[in-house]
Amino acid sequence: MNELAKSSVFTTLRWDGGYSVAHFEAHLTRLKEHAARLSIGWPVDAREQAISSMLSVFTNTQESNQEGSVGLVNLNLNLNGEISASTRWKPVKSDSHLKIARVSATAIPAPRWEDGITGCKHGDWQPYKDAGTQADERGCEIALFIHDDAVVDCQWATPLLLDDDGTAWYPSPSEGALDSISLASIEGHLEREGIPLIPGRLTRNLLSRARALVAIGTGIGVELITELDGQSVGNNPDNFANLCLESFNQALESGWTDIRKESQ
Repeated sequence: MNELAKSSVFTTLRWDGGYSVAHFEAHLTRLKEHAARLSIGWPVDAREQAISSMLSVFTNTQESNQEGSVGLVNLNLNLNGEISASTRWKPVKSDSHLKIARVSATAIPAPRWEDGITGCKHGDWQPYKDAGTQADERGCEIALFIHDDAVVDCQWATPLLLDDDGTAWYPSPSEGALDSISLASIEGHLEREGIPLIPGRLTRNLLSRARALVAIGTGIGVELITELDGQSVGNNPDNFANLCLESFNQALESGWTDIRKESQ
């Protein structure tokens, strides 16, 4: 399992369906950091490779913007120092930028790896895909990963919990969570609104007193988790979630990079 995990590293960016991606520099930085953790060599021309591979796939794609979906581009670095790109459209719960999507979640044991692999976007990603399948089978949209009796991650997003004291908690990378670029993009906005973000352990006690629980990620935007395995979550369902959605959309609008300009 570790050998497969260390065979490649990837990151997934939001794509506008044309030639622009969101938070490009942040994704490239995280890709480099995760490559180092997996002992995958970082090519000296990594940035140029990333730009060239995206330009190629954007130019040759025959797909047009799909209603009710968001565009995503995957950048993958293998052991040979080669960066490749691929695109896809991911259906979302709601295609509105103004209305929060409400979803149900289920708890699933967190996949774990050794040697600092957990918390990286690595080559052994099947357990995350399997978690999504399990969630579907249980009639849920989100799988929350549980380790040592706490939520440590989510299969394609980062959970963010508003505590009853007005602070917002997210799973700490030291517990094996992925370092979320989407979450980092809204942190400043939330703090300016008086909501400090705290990394830690999302325990049962914290969940029981949560005012709201959202999932935030490149592929889903912001979704409000209203149930966890049939139990209601939160008592402030819209205010915090809408603030997160507003922050996410603002960060997205200011975070686009036209890859054609970067290649010049």
